Amino acid sequence: MNDSTSAISPVWPTRWPKDSFKGFWTWLLAGFIALLFIGASVPSLASKPPTNVGPLAFDLLIAFQFVLEGILVAIVILTLPALSKFSLRELGFRAPTWSNLRIALLGALVMAIVANGGASLIDYLAHSQHQQDIIQMFRGLHNSTTIAIFAAFAVLFAPFAEETFFRLLFFNLGMRYGGFWGGAILSAVLFGIAHGDIFAAVPLALGGVVLCGVYYRTGNIFAPMVSHALFNALSIVALLFIPKVA
Repeated sequence: MNDSTSAISPVWPTRWPKDSFKGFWTWLLAGFIALLFIGASVPSLASKPPTNVGPLAFDLLIAFQFVLEGILVAIVILTLPALSKFSLRELGFRAPTWSNLRIALLGALVMAIVANGGASLIDYLAHSQHQQDIIQMFRGLHNSTTIAIFAAFAVLFAPFAEETFFRLLFFNLGMRYGGFWGGAILSAVLFGIAHGDIFAAVPLALGGVVLCGVYYRTGNIFAPMVSHALFNALSIVALLFIPKVA
């Protein structure tokens, strides 16, 4: 039975099985993760968190996020084959080709233009020079070890975890019922909200749509992970070496 509402390259699993992403456990997992991200972001959206966090507190914050998201990533990866009725390989866990990597590089450049351009436009319209709280916290760090830990987390772990949540789970879930744009909107909106910054939510959501496009075009989950990692790496390099531009 072909329940798909969209088609793409022959490698993409367009023939969704009749019982894929249905049932109690699908909605429990998706709902729990979505509510967790939204709930964690509401305090940040409603009030401004302190940005003068010391190195130790910052390291503990990163460690807590690493453990929590690591557990959630493991749950998603272990349960997704049963929920989607596709193997992890069919969902994109396979070695990327050079073509995939070229698309990933292009995706990183487009994401930088869309996300940063959107943020600049919002700043212009709002007559502000807003920065995400995590960026302000990062700017206040002077301990090289803490900076290195943050950079490693942002470039290596965060892209893997966030692409697992927002592309592998939510994009596929949305695409199962609403085609590309159904999946892209669901994934991107949650991706924007999850960063807990009302000014950055829309630009990051637009960047999330780009990442959905990279995943959709390649059928390989590592491609948007590479795009995401390159985007974060460029942001960190700009913060460290070109602070006025950043």
